[in-house]
Amino acid sequence: MELRQLEVLAAVADAGSLTAAAARCHLSQPAITQQIKALEDEIGEPLLIRRARGVEPTPAGRTVLEHAARLLAERDRLRDAFTGRRELRHGRVAFGIIPTIAPYLLPQWLGPFRERFPGITIAVSESRTSELIQQLAEGDIEFAILSDVPESDRKKWSLQMKELFREPLLLAAPADHPLARRKAPPGPSDLQAGELIHLKGGHCLADRTLRLCKIREPDPGLQCDQLGTALSMVAAGLGVTVVPKLATRNRMLDGIVLRPFAGKGLDRMIALLKRRDAKDSPAAAELLGMLAG
Repeated sequence: MELRQLEVLAAVADAGSLTAAAARCHLSQPAITQQIKALEDEIGEPLLIRRARGVEPTPAGRTVLEHAARLLAERDRLRDAFTGRRELRHGRVAFGIIPTIAPYLLPQWLGPFRERFPGITIAVSESRTSELIQQLAEGDIEFAILSDVPESDRKKWSLQMKELFREPLLLAAPADHPLARRKAPPGPSDLQAGELIHLKGGHCLADRTLRLCKIREPDPGLQCDQLGTALSMVAAGLGVTVVPKLATRNRMLDGIVLRPFAGKGLDRMIALLKRRDAKDSPAAAELLGMLAG
């Protein structure tokens, strides 16, 4: 039994004529007859009876038509749902993002998207890199915005990474700190383990900072879980820290001096991570297009 056969039967019953139904369905009259005959063979009973003024459904035909109406209506709703997804009138996109970029990127990125597509539901998972990789592998999110991802993890989970942009890393120091006052730009090797305020292990920014500064054993008393906390500790004169440039926008930084580092490569790559076999949903494609633009 095919939906097309039910559609033809409904057209014949509504028009009361095989000829009129053929025109409505853009089929020849023999094709209409063939569709009805195939449906009758499967049902095992005649579905239409010919009268002097046309055709009308038999009792079996009326039973089939009752079910056909529900099936065809459900088909139309399904079509409308995916038309709405393509046109971004409704739908859902789920993605992940690391905590060291989420508070600074999301407002300037998601705000315009929500204004243009208010019917799209957005689900954001703010997690560390290892957790986002797991969510991608399990299909809980469509993509992730993060930084360093080991090649071994990308191969293991069949993930592909694409660079979105590079973000400079800056030294944040108290205004009276020697590295804030001196003329020469600081280098990563100028930062000492006993004064480096750092994020807890598991943050990719923490790992990159320690590698750049060549510090193996940072002071556990100077660790925190958020960049905002790290900057507050700097403002209180507890030490210095390394922050991405995005984290310093639109933020009160009283008592803090920001300085770029000397040399090259003192940045971090912000990347898009997806499954290799995945195709973007319409909403995800539009959202990522706005980020790339």
